[in-house]
Amino acid sequence: MSFKLPSSEEKANYVREQFERIAQRYDLTNDCISMGMHRLWKKTAVDQLALRADGHYLDVCCGTGDLALKIARRLGEQGKVTGLDFSGNMLEVARDRGFRASAAEEALCELDWKQGDAQDLPFAENNFDGAIISFGLRNLTDLQQGLNQMRRVVRPGGKVINLDLGAPTAPLFTPVFNAYFSHIVPIIGQVLQNDRKAYTYLPESRNTYPKPAALTAMFERAGLTDIRVISLAVGSVALHVGTVV
Repeated sequence: MSFKLPSSEEKANYVREQFERIAQRYDLTNDCISMGMHRLWKKTAVDQLALRADGHYLDVCCGTGDLALKIARRLGEQGKVTGLDFSGNMLEVARDRGFRASAAEEALCELDWKQGDAQDLPFAENNFDGAIISFGLRNLTDLQQGLNQMRRVVRPGGKVINLDLGAPTAPLFTPVFNAYFSHIVPIIGQVLQNDRKAYTYLPESRNTYPKPAALTAMFERAGLTDIRVISLAVGSVALHVGTVV
């Protein structure tokens, strides 16, 4: 039977159940799928936050906390990072990583992990100095609402950043990328997670996820300005950066 994406009504529960299943080996699987490149992409994304040492930053759909920890290591001891995710199992891994990092490193800012909905962020307006989401926006039922909420909770002058798959344009690379995502990624998911279904959803979800130009328009509708798109990995990954006014 061919794979079928969940309907809008089914999507939230469907995606949550997937992430609850794959949390424990999620980082290993990401390393294998991206051949370790996701770490460099996330470093580039954090660079765009223009961090202040005493700032407070939000990682939306934080998963196992690797991006939140990247920010926390840069801030040192003065700032704060809040990681939000709807998966309890993902947050359990994130908390454990935070505890281990705190025990091993002298300079690590305060970390706060919160379970919640990215489409209805449980924070006051103008609460953060910047917000970032990495490979998570595609999982929301209402992508525009997710961006609207990030803009709402970030103070004027702060950045809202989205890192996700883009649309490769190189003629020779595009078919290779498409074949890899459609056929190899599910096999990696089966081998490492015993969960082919979860890793079939990832490539299939590309078919309904906005292309970079359409996502730029969504940033504009959210009220963000000075929008930039940084193309990574021959266009297969897109980094959007917007500023709150």
